[in-house]
Amino acid sequence: MSEPSKQLSDPRQLLEGYLDHYREEILRKLDGFPEPEVSRVPSGWTAAAMLKHLAFMERRWFQWDFAGEQVPDANGDRDQDGALVAGESPAELKGFYLAQCERSRQIVAKASLSDVASRIGRFQPPKEPPTLAWIMFHVLEEYMRHAGHLDIARELAES
Repeated sequence: MSEPSKQLSDPRQLLEGYLDHYREEILRKLDGFPEPEVSRVPSGWTAAAMLKHLAFMERRWFQWDFAGEQVPDANGDRDQDGALVAGESPAELKGFYLAQCERSRQIVAKASLSDVASRIGRFQPPKEPPTLAWIMFHVLEEYMRHAGHLDIARELAES
């Protein structure tokens, strides 16, 4: 998927379009990634761990924080530094990621950009909950940053 049209001016269409663009960009960067479970950096970070992080990030921000859904293991990627656990395959991880992205789209479709996050997740009083527009922009920023990380990781893996 290419970037959204340069003629768009509607903030919702821009946010939704760029989120989908970067969701797909992450998968394109991972397609054919040599050994996504192997780290080439001192921290031990892996490309597979990045995809897991992004799946849980989608779940945390849209399902748990915004929609107030009770989700199992909202911080699941933080328990083991995002590493794959026994029996978890890259294909299963990709399926989990795609399911989280689709659920996020469903939640966003039913809400207005000015709606505020629930008080169920991280924004319990006295914290002020952000708007959906803020959350979408924050998630987009996270995707852009991590797409750059994958560029570097791929270059290291292929050298």
